[in-house]
Amino acid sequence: MHNKNIIIIGGTDGIGRAIADQLVQNNTVLIVGRSKQKGEHFAASNPTNGKYLIADVSVLNNIPTIVSEIRAIFPSLDYIIHTADNLRVKRVNTEEGLEKSIALNYYSRVLLNQLLVGDDATYTPERIIHVAAAGFPSSKSFMKNFPLPEKASSFKGHGLGQLANDFYGLHMREKLAKKGIKINILNPGMVDTNIRRNGQFPTLAKKLLFPLLGLILKTRTPAEYVEVPLAIINGDNDAANQSILINSKGNRIKGSRNVNNAKTQQALYDFTTRQINDLLKSDKVERWL
Repeated sequence: MHNKNIIIIGGTDGIGRAIADQLVQNNTVLIVGRSKQKGEHFAASNPTNGKYLIADVSVLNNIPTIVSEIRAIFPSLDYIIHTADNLRVKRVNTEEGLEKSIALNYYSRVLLNQLLVGDDATYTPERIIHVAAAGFPSSKSFMKNFPLPEKASSFKGHGLGQLANDFYGLHMREKLAKKGIKINILNPGMVDTNIRRNGQFPTLAKKLLFPLLGLILKTRTPAEYVEVPLAIINGDNDAANQSILINSKGNRIKGSRNVNNAKTQQALYDFTTRQINDLLKSDKVERWL
């Protein structure tokens, strides 16, 4: 793939950075993240095609400004790739009162997509990719967890956010197809990223549970996993054109009956859009996709 404009949310580290490092050789890549040092290093290492934007997308009221800055950089946009995430046990809320993990890995993605490719937008990217960690069956009581209970941990918020990506991707398939946009939700499996390695977990989990899971599930580095999203981006993965949900090996995930329930997908989308608009102080979205 050559001469494309690509934005990677969460591209300063982990899977996002691994994707950026591969694509920036032949395309213009804008990475969005909180680390100014890593953003500057990426741009300095790729002076022709590498760009960065320092932003905290977990705060939804930041996102309209972020989108304006993106538009100032890119007159057109070919790919939107979401990899931003947060993983911990003890609950942390954003300044807007949302649990931080679900704000980062779900709500911000929905709002960014809406503002970038919504009815009044000028961008029509070829594909939107969400790198998540779900792909697992969801119970019939899934919607009872929204809004996330105040006493729920950040670990629960993270898991719900990842599952919500599946419902969202399936729900958006036809809406985006009408605009000529494909969407995929990728479950990367066990990848040795900083958010997992440095997450605030009990010592026992870090020393025993994660290494054991790594042996069973064959943990990969971000550079090793990146072959899967790159194959999709380069058009070398037919499964991604047939299925929304893609597993760690690049194969389709059929999804459970609950995940494929259109009423639940719509209920989550409706709740999400209402909650986002309730939190936005200005620039409220009047018409959702």
